[in-house]
Amino acid sequence: MPGLIQLKRHKGRLGQMPKVSSLPVNPFDSSYCSAVGGLPGADVAGIDGLRQNSRVICNSQGLPSSKQEDWKYPSLRNLSRTPFIPASRADDVDVGQVPYTVPFLEDALKLVLVNGEFRPDLSDSLDRLGDGVIVKPLAESLSTTPKKLQGIIGAIADPESSFIAALNTGFMEDGLFILVGPGKEIKRPLHIVSIGASGASPGSFHPRFVVELGKGSGAVIVESHIGLPGQSYLTNVLTEVTVGEAAQLNHYVHVCEDVEAFHLGQSVVSVRDDGRYESFTFSEGARLCRREVKVCLQAENAGAYVNGAYVLTAKQHSDIFSEIVHAAPNTTSNQMIKGVLGGESFGAFQGKIHVARNAQKSDGQQSHKALLLGSGPEVNCKPELEIFADDVKCSHGASTGEIDKNQLFYLASRGICEKEARALLVQGFVNEVILRIVNERVRNYILDIAKLWLARQSSVNNG
Repeated sequence: MPGLIQLKRHKGRLGQMPKVSSLPVNPFDSSYCSAVGGLPGADVAGIDGLRQNSRVICNSQGLPSSKQEDWKYPSLRNLSRTPFIPASRADDVDVGQVPYTVPFLEDALKLVLVNGEFRPDLSDSLDRLGDGVIVKPLAESLSTTPKKLQGIIGAIADPESSFIAALNTGFMEDGLFILVGPGKEIKRPLHIVSIGASGASPGSFHPRFVVELGKGSGAVIVESHIGLPGQSYLTNVLTEVTVGEAAQLNHYVHVCEDVEAFHLGQSVVSVRDDGRYESFTFSEGARLCRREVKVCLQAENAGAYVNGAYVLTAKQHSDIFSEIVHAAPNTTSNQMIKGVLGGESFGAFQGKIHVARNAQKSDGQQSHKALLLGSGPEVNCKPELEIFADDVKCSHGASTGEIDKNQLFYLASRGICEKEARALLVQGFVNEVILRIVNERVRNYILDIAKLWLARQSSVNNG
């Protein structure tokens, strides 16, 4: 049966629903469009038509508001009041000012973008990836071989049903095109580092990552989103993924934008028979961070494992939205999201599992847990099940609470001070979901990042 649970905590209270706000102003109107200028692939009818249609959708529908169910919790009011301009060219940005609190993944192929534009001088060589593997800047592909992208780009990311997809498609300029042929595997992980920066005026950029895995192929992709300190900018990123028959993609996203920045991100994934899509999102920064994961299990025995964690302080806002569609029989999905909230931060999770009428024997599991570090933070959770088949195993669960005083007492009885005991409990809470990461190298990488975040918070609190 369809199910719905709504939980909310606001300064120690449960059950209060957010106020409905008026429709925010769209900063990406005709004046923004005129400032964009020429984009690669503009002379290709299919690409140009896709962009133009997406811009029409953005202008006609405007920014989402809390009146729309999928955007019930994130407020775009501050974003709507920011006079964005197209971001500065990548070669005009001094990346030496970037605080590299985000290390590069060891032995990975490093791919760096600045303001959404690929920087070959900061990246590893894309040569010698082997036959059947293509990794190219998207702008280059749009300009030189656009026919390869027709039928791929925009095939599963629908601007009609998604503001993030419409905005990204309307203004996509660069990014990466990743193609792994049948039976091929990219031996080294791809570590994509997207750096955001702004000048006198807030800039926005819209990188697009297009990933296609052929039959029996495999790849590991890590996205890191970081930025220059003290600057207001918008990262609006879309990753469009096709996982072929018996292929496997391990896809990991780390968001550590500046505290004045906005981050909108979406991963749209189609999984064929016997394919596997495993993802993990770790969000620790941005004034507002909205991450969406939409997965369609298209054929029998397809699987999706979509996990993540968000850690918030001060007045940060994190919103995670997931939608997993079981469109075929014997498909499997499993999802766990955890949040740690301090200060006056705000966290939200909306998760949908949809099981089609013919998707018998499907198994869909979903869980969200939040840990509040005081009475100031607020969290909303709204899991949903839409089940139209009668032979399935589906469940969802949600819990919100503070650190267990009995656990603190137990650790104190073992001679551990309260500050250290709290840190250990928070670390253990987050580690439970991080340990679900399949790739050992990336798992250790994210564990280290989580430890760094906790150490910074302990340092600030001590100060």
